[in-house]
Amino acid sequence: MTERVHFRYNNCGHRFEVEVLDEYERREARREKRPTSAVHCPECYRTDVRRGWE
Repeated sequence: MTERVHFRYNNCGHRFEVEVLDEYERREARREKRPTSAVHCPECYRTDVRRGWE
């Protein structure tokens, strides 16, 4: 089951919440050679993000 995780973009400080795959789903996707998408900032689409809002 997916889980909601808070992220903050390192450059502009934009905060957002995203649903990510849990550990079991990530393992299954890797085993079946399906892509696990990278988390990116919804404002500028860069991947320079940090977990948590602190």
